[in-house]
Amino acid sequence: MMFPLDIIVGLCERVGIAVVKAPKHPEKLFSWISAIPESGRTGLAVAESTVSVVERFADAPEGAICLITHPDEAHVTDANSDHIVISTDLAPTVIADRIQRRLMNIIQWNDEMAQMLEEGCINQDLLKASEPVLECYVGLSDSTFSHIAHTPNIPALDDYSRFFVEHGYYEQRVVDAIRHSGVMRKWNLQDWTAVENDSNIPGGFPYAHRVIKQQGRYAAHLIMVSPSRIGPEHVFLFNLLAKKVETCLARHWRLENPLEQRYTYFLKEILSTNAYEASNMEERARMHGLSMTGRFELCLADNAWKTMPTEYFAKTVLEEMPECKVAVNNEQVAMLLCVPEEHEDRLDRIESQLRALALKMEVQLGISERFDSLGSAAFALEEARIALRYGHRYSRRYISFDTSDVQAESIFRFRRYFPYFAVDPFARSEKFITKLLASNNPLVRLRAADREKGANDCEILRVYLRSEGRISTVCDAMHMHRNTVTYRLEKIRALVGDDLDDGDMRMYLRMLYLLSD
Repeated sequence: MMFPLDIIVGLCERVGIAVVKAPKHPEKLFSWISAIPESGRTGLAVAESTVSVVERFADAPEGAICLITHPDEAHVTDANSDHIVISTDLAPTVIADRIQRRLMNIIQWNDEMAQMLEEGCINQDLLKASEPVLECYVGLSDSTFSHIAHTPNIPALDDYSRFFVEHGYYEQRVVDAIRHSGVMRKWNLQDWTAVENDSNIPGGFPYAHRVIKQQGRYAAHLIMVSPSRIGPEHVFLFNLLAKKVETCLARHWRLENPLEQRYTYFLKEILSTNAYEASNMEERARMHGLSMTGRFELCLADNAWKTMPTEYFAKTVLEEMPECKVAVNNEQVAMLLCVPEEHEDRLDRIESQLRALALKMEVQLGISERFDSLGSAAFALEEARIALRYGHRYSRRYISFDTSDVQAESIFRFRRYFPYFAVDPFARSEKFITKLLASNNPLVRLRAADREKGANDCEILRVYLRSEGRISTVCDAMHMHRNTVTYRLEKIRALVGDDLDDGDMRMYLRMLYLLSD
């Protein structure tokens, strides 16, 4: 294991040995420290990677040395050299032994963490093992500022960390300050350990922090708060811990990442409109654990990256709603909800959970119409994209007159925003509308039932929508008894699969009538 030269400076300062001169190249690496001049030639270490502790230059071999001076004498050395000059009455062998013992402890600790990773440890295990070495409070939070792990036996020093340990998340005012200051944008680029030793630091204690990334984005934040000034030795140790934590997180994400689910690539192919023959598609769906028929709904999120890594949101969906099938494509997360046809009420429950999670994590969600075949998933994805695009533009209109709808600004249904798309002259909507009218939409199902039973429910629904739900008007126009109209409307509601009293559904159906005419 290799160490930077400036770790010797930190080790000396920790035990009260004054450092007269630091190395000119503190990042230069060494592997061994010795007070025996010939140690570099005995096979124990290479001379270039050995630091020799001597009292006189004449006793030193070539390479970096640690020169001892007594407190009552001055020693002049070349300022451009990598020599480290310390002031102490201790003998060179004592100095070398103390430093080398500390280096061996670090090596053993690093090896212990590597062994723990091989045995499948969690981050909490790594932090607990680091307590005797770091002697500082360490906390690890995810990109939503929620609790992942912290050193269990070292109490938090500052108020921010104390609140984090007690409640499992950071105070909202702290999170707001971080977001408003633009620090999160900086963290997306940060690949180094930042140290704050100034007297005006926020918590009053020196701290070091490092950003841990997954898929190139900020995923977690490791912070160390120290009761004393953070020196080069602590930074080196903190970086060793950060690398192990990053490995642990990467393994955890690899095991539970939505990109690693067995159905993911097949689902991506379906969503990208790659066509299969019916028999081939059914066979592949069965092989990947997907059902070809049932009640489906497709939800799309494309702004999760604004508050967290996209994959983190997808992973949270999988953990809380195992029934969802998730596919990630760059910044977008597509979630396929599927239940057996006879249990559509379960689809309502799953969708409700997903909406609640999206609100909690500040993610906008586009929701397609429900469909009956997996082969329609690509078209449903287009519906969800339309809902997102036009919902983002026009959702404020609904908030202004429906203040009770807290989801209006972040949950967008296709049926509400399709009319905006249909009348948008720049949308190039002809191709989509042609596919929509040929798809299994409510009017298509209604007309098919009319042909099969010889009924005229499609015309009853048209009159009902035009009369804004006045049954007496439908009775007069269709020359039917009120009880008959009420009975037929119940049949229509069951076939359409939604509430005809819903304003969005009525507008959607009226737009379908207009386009089909």
